[in-house]
Amino acid sequence: MNFEGKVAIVTGGAQGIGKAYTNALLNIGMKVCVCDILEEQVREFIESLPAAQRNNIVFQKCDVSSFEEFKNAFDKVISTFGRIDMLVNNAGIINEKNFQKMIEVNFHGVVYGTHLAFEHMSIEKGGQGGYIVNTASEAGLDPSHLVPVYCATKHAVVGLTKSLGHEYHFKKTGIKVNAVCPGPIETDLYRTFPGKTIDAEEAKKFLSLRTTIKPEGVGKALLKLLEEEKNGALLRVDIDGLRYA
Repeated sequence: MNFEGKVAIVTGGAQGIGKAYTNALLNIGMKVCVCDILEEQVREFIESLPAAQRNNIVFQKCDVSSFEEFKNAFDKVISTFGRIDMLVNNAGIINEKNFQKMIEVNFHGVVYGTHLAFEHMSIEKGGQGGYIVNTASEAGLDPSHLVPVYCATKHAVVGLTKSLGHEYHFKKTGIKVNAVCPGPIETDLYRTFPGKTIDAEEAKKFLSLRTTIKPEGVGKALLKLLEEEKNGALLRVDIDGLRYA
């Protein structure tokens, strides 16, 4: 499949997994709109890119828990690049102490983005079809006692992915919906994890038993889903490599 010149939105693309996704897509010739609330980090990231790739990336400040801000991001992509072929719903937070915001970002944001992507890409609406890739988590597949609400949001993302990744929806829309389910990844989210759980000391012990991988491994997982033309698939990625759940 040739993705040269196709256009993606990546939420939470300023750092960590989102940055790895963005690099992976730029490297296969795609154009990317990075949506994030971290303006300075995005600008530094864009400035670090090779000159040729800087022409293929734009930034839109966006809190995905706001439908209006998310809609503005889609509008910017259409006005800048003239099309949208892929949405990567990656923005996410862990904060059991502010679980309302976590639900808004981790689940409502994914629903908002998915709704907008279907509006723009569905063949029923005059679009060309496309791809939605959600960042779920191993916590979307297994219980996670230290972050129960976070775990619930990721289970919700898994349920949404599998439901919309059904052949029924693909035949109507031409859109494939998949999710990447990372284990421990070397990111700020992981480094600050203990303080965002229901028990910081227990979380520190838990992390001492885990082995992380670099965000680039998740970027490879994204490309694998695209190359293998999956739909409704859940791809785990951790120290044991890539495998479908």
